[in-house]
Amino acid sequence: MTYKKLLAVDLGASSGRVMQGLFDGKKVELSEVHRFNNNPISVEDNLYWDVLNLFQQIKKGIVKSSRDRIPIESIAVDTWGVDYCYLDKDGDLIFNPRSYRDQRTKRYENDFYKELSKEDLFKKTGVQPNLINSINQIHADLASKPYLRKIVEKVLFMPDFFTYLLSGQMINEYTISSTSGLLDVSSRQFSKQLMEKISIPIDWFSNILKGGKTLGTLRTELCNELNVNEIKVVAGGSHDTASAVLAVPYIKSIQETAFISSGTWSLVGVESTNPVVTNDAFLAGLTNEGTFDGNYRILKNTTGLWIYNELRRDWSIKGESLSHKTLADLAEEIEDNKSYINPNAEPFSKLGNMEEKIQNFCMKTNQEIPKTKRHLVRVILESLAMSYRNTIEQIEDITNRQINQIQMVGGGIQNELLCQLTADFTSREVIAGPIEASSLGNVISQLITLGLINRREDIVTLIKNSEKIKTYKPRKTFCLEDKYNQFSNILI
Repeated sequence: MTYKKLLAVDLGASSGRVMQGLFDGKKVELSEVHRFNNNPISVEDNLYWDVLNLFQQIKKGIVKSSRDRIPIESIAVDTWGVDYCYLDKDGDLIFNPRSYRDQRTKRYENDFYKELSKEDLFKKTGVQPNLINSINQIHADLASKPYLRKIVEKVLFMPDFFTYLLSGQMINEYTISSTSGLLDVSSRQFSKQLMEKISIPIDWFSNILKGGKTLGTLRTELCNELNVNEIKVVAGGSHDTASAVLAVPYIKSIQETAFISSGTWSLVGVESTNPVVTNDAFLAGLTNEGTFDGNYRILKNTTGLWIYNELRRDWSIKGESLSHKTLADLAEEIEDNKSYINPNAEPFSKLGNMEEKIQNFCMKTNQEIPKTKRHLVRVILESLAMSYRNTIEQIEDITNRQINQIQMVGGGIQNELLCQLTADFTSREVIAGPIEASSLGNVISQLITLGLINRREDIVTLIKNSEKIKTYKPRKTFCLEDKYNQFSNILI
């Protein structure tokens, strides 16, 4: 059998990996080639990404994948959103890029919003105002380092930077650019009007690239260094969530289906050919980001299994290491939970003491205080499922859609109890899979760009052939509406 080997570089904000996809014309066999840590480095209260080390790890992944007899056809990079690199006129990195968790934007928040209100910014860009957005970060950089206007030649978002190191080509891909807060939501190009208003040079950016493009092959110097043959470098779905959404195996029509990209964070949304920038969408916290085909993902970024993972970490530090299965089995024993948390409440966004934070939240909201491990885990998972329902109902109201099915993808679907509770509490069928959605979507974007697949039907068939898909039917839940009303009340 003849295979096409494609490499997906999938970089998250805590770890990265190089994944190998073997395509036989009907399915993709995914395997992990190389995994590595990606932690921001603190220097005098500043947080930086060690991007050159990340590039070295990518090179190691390429070498590992090249050791068999199957040649590497192509490679593409996807990463988290909003962060970026400054390059000078020689194409050199000016300094290590800052992490979106860096606190410098807070110092310039008031000055930024003097120029443009949050509501106007949302209507112009479709992106929810947030200090982590690229537009806020660049504004803060220019306020503290005005000399950047003289020395910066190009700004490349994180995946675009690694694509440049691989290929020598500088581009700004649509899906990752759409997270920046710098695009006009209608034209889907960088907004000259917006940039002039806050004095960001528009010539730092290139015309937006949509729908994938082959940028040539791996630099000759890299081929020689790594002892590999020519490899096509593809600008695919460069934002990890856009890649994950490309790997959704829609059973029903896109119009009646919501997706949940589930992991440390949960992104709940729908695909759309048109953006939604109404006042109701702004107040609901919805944002408009790009899809690989140039359309929109209307979604809400909500806390996912972060709280659960932090709880496990706290217990592990105390010498109580419990497996995911053990905790799920324990949580299954709780059938009469009467307590909920707001997963997006500010205390839950920070490290540590998660058990105490959950108990304090329940106490302050006059709910039963969970004291056992099984109850604490049940509170988290039921609260996540309730928050998914809340977001889906907001999207239904704002987009005038009827959502009949939910497609869950990503590592979070390995928590089967969360999938089942999502079906139960939303009263909708949940289709779970694939787990490795970002990497598979990255490979799919390469297959599309290379002309090896094209129709949506073929993509869905490919996903079903490649990954295990599981269906969760909603179970009858006693006093469901009373429970949901209780959860809704704690959001106020």
